[in-house]
Amino acid sequence: MKKLLAFLLSLILLLSVFSVMTFAAEENDISKFELPAPKAPNYFVYTDGDATEGHHDHLRMIMVADPDVALLAAEYDRDSDAFYEKYGLYSFNLVMQYDVSLDGEDSWQHNEEWDTEYYNDGHVNGYPVQSLRSELMEDFEFFWLTYYEGPDSDTFVPYKPAILTERFIGDGYEEDIYSFDVENHSLYIRCRYYMEWETFDAEKNEIGTKQSKFSDWSESAVFGKNSTQITPDEPTTYAAPIISDMKIVLSEGDENSHIEYAQTTPESVWMNGVYYLMKEEGQFDGLETQVSIDGGEWIEFSTADSGDDWCLWNGSRGAYNDDVPIEENTNVKLRIRFTGTHGPSEWSNVLELNGGGTQENPGETNKAPEEKPPVDEKDKCSLCGFCSVPFGLCIFIWIAIALAVILVIVLIIMIAAKKKKCPNCKTKCKKKDKCCPKCGQQLK
Repeated sequence: MKKLLAFLLSLILLLSVFSVMTFAAEENDISKFELPAPKAPNYFVYTDGDATEGHHDHLRMIMVADPDVALLAAEYDRDSDAFYEKYGLYSFNLVMQYDVSLDGEDSWQHNEEWDTEYYNDGHVNGYPVQSLRSELMEDFEFFWLTYYEGPDSDTFVPYKPAILTERFIGDGYEEDIYSFDVENHSLYIRCRYYMEWETFDAEKNEIGTKQSKFSDWSESAVFGKNSTQITPDEPTTYAAPIISDMKIVLSEGDENSHIEYAQTTPESVWMNGVYYLMKEEGQFDGLETQVSIDGGEWIEFSTADSGDDWCLWNGSRGAYNDDVPIEENTNVKLRIRFTGTHGPSEWSNVLELNGGGTQENPGETNKAPEEKPPVDEKDKCSLCGFCSVPFGLCIFIWIAIALAVILVIVLIIMIAAKKKKCPNCKTKCKKKDKCCPKCGQQLK
C-alpha cells in the first residue's frame, strides 16, 4: 500500500512538472501563434489613367494588419537574431497574400502552391504578396497597367476581360494605353496572413524542415462597378500611444545609458494614417519623448525611428539624450505622444523605474500620482491568459492536481474497504482469508 501511494504521488509530481515545462515551451513555439483572418481590404486608391494624356490605370492598396500580428512582425523586424534565438528558428517570413476574382467570387487564383510558398510570382497578375514589418498599415502598388502588354500577353491574366485599350498618339509616337473597365466590371479582392519558418537545433547544428501556416481568407473587398472602398473619417485629434516594459540599458562605452520601452499604437491612430495615405492630406511628424530624472522636470529625449509614419510602429523603441547621465538605480519616468497635422495627442501613460513603479493614465500626468501596484505582463498565465498563476502554476493545473489527489484518496479508501476484521482479535485480514492468520478464528 505504501509503495503504491508513493508511486502515485511521485507520478502526480512528475505530471505537474511536465505540464509546467510543456506550457513554458509553448510560449516560445512559433507554431502556436494564431493568425486571425484579416479584415476585408477595403482601403484602396484608384487613379484613372486618362488615356488622352498617355497614362495607364493604377490601383494602390493600403494593407491594414491586426495589432497582434503587427507586434509579432515588429519583434522580428527589430532584432531578428534575438527573435531566432527565442523561438529556435533558422528562418522566418510573415506576409499578406492577396487573391483576385473577376466579376464574382468563383474564379479565385489561389492554388496549392500558395499554401507552401509565400511568394507565388503573381505581382504582375494583380495578386501580390506584401511582407509585414512593424506597422499596422502600408500602401503599395496593387496593379499598374503600364506593365500590361496586350490581350496576347501573360500578364494580368485575371483582368483581361475588363481591360480596355485606347490608342494614344503622342509627339511623334503612338502607344496603347490600358484601363480597367470600372463601369462594367468588378474585381473582388481577398487577403490572408501566411507565415513560414524553419527551426534550428543548436546542439545538433541542424536546420529543420520548412513549415507554414496561414489564416482564413478575409471577406472580399470590391474594386470597380460594385466598389466597397472605405475612407476613414478625417482626423481631428489623435488617441494617445500606450507604453510598457521600460528598462535602462547601461552603456558599455563612453556614451550615456539609454532607455528602452515597448510602444503600442491604438487602432484609431492607424486609421488616421490610412486617411492620410488615401487622401494625401496631412501627415504624422513623429514622436515627442520626455523623461524625468530623479523627480525633476520633463526633459526632451530623442527616439529612434520616430519620424513621419514611423512614429506609429509598434514594438521596442529606444529613447536617448547624450547630455543626461542615467545610472542603473536612477529614478526615471517616461512619457511620449504623437505629433502631426492635427496637433499633438494626449500624453501616453507614464512609466517609472526605481521609484515604486507608478503608472499614470494618459491626460493625468499633471496630477499627483496615485500609488498602484506595478503591472507585470510576465505574470499573466500563458495557458489560460487570465489567472494570476498562483505559486507559479496555472489555476487549471492546480485543479488537475487536486483531482488527482482526490482520485488517490478514493483508491486508498476502496483498497481499505476490501479488507475485513477478525471478530475475535480485530486483526485486519484479506478478503479471501477464511480464518484469522493471528488467532485462527473462522471468518465468514
